Amino acid sequence: MSVIIISSDFYQVGREIAKKTAEALGYTYLGREILGKVADKYHVPESKLAQALDESPSLIGMSSKLQNRYLAYIQEAALTELLKDNMVCQGLAAHLYVLGVSHVLRARALSDSEKLAQQWASQEGVSLKKARKLLDRRKNLRRRWSMDAFNLDETDPSQYDLVISLSQIDQGEAVKIITETVSYRRFSPMTYSIKCMEDRELASRVLAALLEKFPDVRVRANGGTLVVETTALKREKRKRAEVIKKIAGSIPGVEYVEVHVINDIFRQAAESFR
Repeated sequence: MSVIIISSDFYQVGREIAKKTAEALGYTYLGREILGKVADKYHVPESKLAQALDESPSLIGMSSKLQNRYLAYIQEAALTELLKDNMVCQGLAAHLYVLGVSHVLRARALSDSEKLAQQWASQEGVSLKKARKLLDRRKNLRRRWSMDAFNLDETDPSQYDLVISLSQIDQGEAVKIITETVSYRRFSPMTYSIKCMEDRELASRVLAALLEKFPDVRVRANGGTLVVETTALKREKRKRAEVIKKIAGSIPGVEYVEVHVINDIFRQAAESFR
């Protein structure tokens, strides 16, 4: 009754390991196939959801505000599924937002960089040196993405319970290591860890509901109690708090909403110069 989240420095490698792990354990695989359902629910292009998972915000690309919203939609859908347990999740960045839940095994698979460089050089018709540079650039961009999106470095091994280098270990052996590790007692669901997952799932539903109107909002849940943080000008504080309480309070599972509205010093300063 555990959850496994698999991350990799190369998407396809992580996907293959995750699918094989799910098959070996008889667990359900949760991957980017879910993006279609998210797109239908929120009436957004599926391609934009995938872009939010892969690219950092830029002046000519997706804005940070829009990326945060799309990632919140994905997070809500993923956490709703992960509540079911017996899941292997990959490709949805869950390793960066399912934190502190003890029955979740977070594993990182590191591909054989030299082998990948050789494959890229052959497929793209470029030199091995250039292929290595392209791979290094890709890894740096991915690190930047995780910092931009969640303020966490996904390349940091301390973020994971298990890190496997595929330079000396093949994918089949990696699957075996993961399946053996998740059988440890510490990855069995306990009352507290289940509550932690439920709190994150509830907070994600509220966040997804609020972000369109309040893009700077942050949400924490403890049981049915919510703490919502946002910013506003002094004259807007009361109205904003009322609107947030109304929206959040209508969501199933929410019993009490506490709103903290912090003075928006940047907007205040901008208005003072008008």
